[in-house]
Amino acid sequence: MENQLEKVFVKVNQRWQKANIINEEEGKVNVLTQDGQRFSIDKESKWLELVQNPAQRYAYGDVKEQLEGQYISFEKLPENVKDNLVQGKEHFHVSTYLSDGELKETSKMVQMVYDPNMGSRLFVQFKRKNQVTLDQAMAYNHKFSPNEFERMVSKKEVVLLQGITKDGELFEKLAYYEPKLLDIRTKSALTPNTYLYGSKLSATQAKALNQGEEIEIKIKTKSKGTKPYLVSYTPRNEIFITKNLQLEKARNLEIVTDEKKKSSSQRMKI
Repeated sequence: MENQLEKVFVKVNQRWQKANIINEEEGKVNVLTQDGQRFSIDKESKWLELVQNPAQRYAYGDVKEQLEGQYISFEKLPENVKDNLVQGKEHFHVSTYLSDGELKETSKMVQMVYDPNMGSRLFVQFKRKNQVTLDQAMAYNHKFSPNEFERMVSKKEVVLLQGITKDGELFEKLAYYEPKLLDIRTKSALTPNTYLYGSKLSATQAKALNQGEEIEIKIKTKSKGTKPYLVSYTPRNEIFITKNLQLEKARNLEIVTDEKKKSSSQRMKI
């Protein structure tokens, strides 16, 4: 069996990116980056960082640099927050500062995201002073309708929107109301290129999940083979929720049976 290459992050030309260690010799390692660059680097270099856990998507050094650009001390953050940030999860940061002899507060949501052209970057969204109104509700040149606004703010639902770039290119995003920000927040929509447990979603599956539906998907497992699961998607946390279909059917059957027994018992008492 071929040995798996050790995964690392390296900073090349002002940008952190993923790479694999090809070999090691005399205190140096040869690495191959995602974009095909191959070079040697000192094993102890501050521009080289080993991947610390399988869920890690960004280098700790990358996150630290990005946060410092927003005047957030990476070193002062709790360890679990640091781990969440390198995994691409969001963090609501609250801090205080002095202005004209008065202590003031600033609140913002920060999250590492990846841009195919720019590489990794920190997406920052500040908390509004007042709750967003229908007239202000817009994202990616999409003006939310009264119905969409009502669904997000009052019903706490997720809305699938179609954004448009300056060049006229259309794309989909998921939007929802975030109480911490008093504003609407967006996340990437699922696509046929999205992987779920090693397999790509179909266009139909991606569309259904984006619309908030719970659908049946067959998932291949290592120990039990291919099994059907009920799957839904939570864009706020950007995670899939899977339920064992057979267990769910058994649970629903048990509930119905209990209700029938209860109803029958009540009729007997009468």
